[in-house]
Amino acid sequence: MSSRRTVVSLGLAVTALAVVPAGASAAKITEVGAVTDGRPPRCPDACSVVTRTTALPTSVDGNRNVYVVPANGRIVAWSINLGAPSDTDRKALEKQLGRASAGLVILRRGKSVSSSVVAGSSIKKLDPYFGSEATFALPTSLAVKKGDVIGLSVPSWAPTLVQGYGTNTSWRASRPTGRCGGTTDERKKDYYVDTTLSIGKTGTFNCLYKAERMAYTATLVPTPAVTSKTAK
Repeated sequence: MSSRRTVVSLGLAVTALAVVPAGASAAKITEVGAVTDGRPPRCPDACSVVTRTTALPTSVDGNRNVYVVPANGRIVAWSINLGAPSDTDRKALEKQLGRASAGLVILRRGKSVSSSVVAGSSIKKLDPYFGSEATFALPTSLAVKKGDVIGLSVPSWAPTLVQGYGTNTSWRASRPTGRCGGTTDERKKDYYVDTTLSIGKTGTFNCLYKAERMAYTATLVPTPAVTSKTAK
């Protein structure tokens, strides 16, 4: 993971944490999606990017719970680790798709490969933070339930793919069958159709990509447990 780290809107962190109920300091703050294998996003060398989709992580080295919310609570911030595309790749992608951008989404699994977006952050421009890890504090925290999945909404493109894993690492994209293509090398127009999901929408995540993951996390403050019968 990159040694550079950018904290964005640091002043909002106090606001975001302030909405957490009293007593939350005793709860264990968790970084959902944290992976400590040290692998960086694949850019600029043989640069790979995610394009125009909502991404649902399914497994990292066989662990299906890396991006699953472990307890009820609130998401107060999110982070994304970004590669640094070459000038040539960046110009080509911006010409086709616009500036790099992404936002956090909370996904609730349905039947088969369907999931619904129940909450999400605002979309952030990513190009100022290429080659580093950026952290975005949420002005209003997002309520989550145990079992929800932390996903990523990419309305344009994002250089956050980490590759080189085995087939037991995978993620799904909210694309229809027949339009999966490649995540980066395919330059066919069909694969650049925007398949992101807005809040309240349910989509089918038909496209499965193996041997890669995305480098982002979400900061969870769990709902504190009641320890006194007289607590109101």
